[in-house]
Amino acid sequence: MRNQQAINLTTAALVLSNLVPLAGVLFYEWVVFELLLLFWCETLILGAINIARYWTLYRQRNHASLLLFIPFFLVHYGGFALAHLVFLVAVFRPDDPATWSLAALGVPLIALTASHVYSYHAHFIGQQEYLHADPKQLMIQPYARVVAMHVAIMIGGGLVLWIDAPTTALIVLVLIKIAFDVAAHRREHRAKAAREEIRRDVSAGKPLPRDPVFKDWGSQ
Repeated sequence: MRNQQAINLTTAALVLSNLVPLAGVLFYEWVVFELLLLFWCETLILGAINIARYWTLYRQRNHASLLLFIPFFLVHYGGFALAHLVFLVAVFRPDDPATWSLAALGVPLIALTASHVYSYHAHFIGQQEYLHADPKQLMIQPYARVVAMHVAIMIGGGLVLWIDAPTTALIVLVLIKIAFDVAAHRREHRAKAAREEIRRDVSAGKPLPRDPVFKDWGSQ
């Protein structure tokens, strides 16, 4: 119950933080490059949160080997983020630099950062996900979420360039991003909660639930 409540609260925070960029679209005439650049910055936030997870594991388990994962992750994830940025700039950057502003991303970026930091504290610390976190699994964990999210964003960004109503298209792009983000967030933490429940049942000596496909095998 507590875990489901945490998922609901962090989902709400995630949705609210993703709605902030709509102000840029509706009131400040953002172009698609500004929106995509903001979402690219969110990739960096997710990477920083993952480093915080490794630091938490190191502090809790006191194994110096855990610190070795951090530089490896920085190089691997940093290369991925850099390649993504190069693609964004090459495809979506406007020819006129006066049509977009990096400073405009400040408030939305703060909102997204606050949402991910809150999720880190609510789940990894509050729900004690760090107790059973696998350092190797943490190495690839951000990619599943980031890749799915940015595939949707790239498709939406391409549509924006082809639609004559840019404001409407950008609003749709934000909504697509929210849908993918929420789905990935809830799937990630529900899967962790399910694995933790299985661990508790095994520790308590309870039998694991039988796969319904093989439910009759035991009686043969």
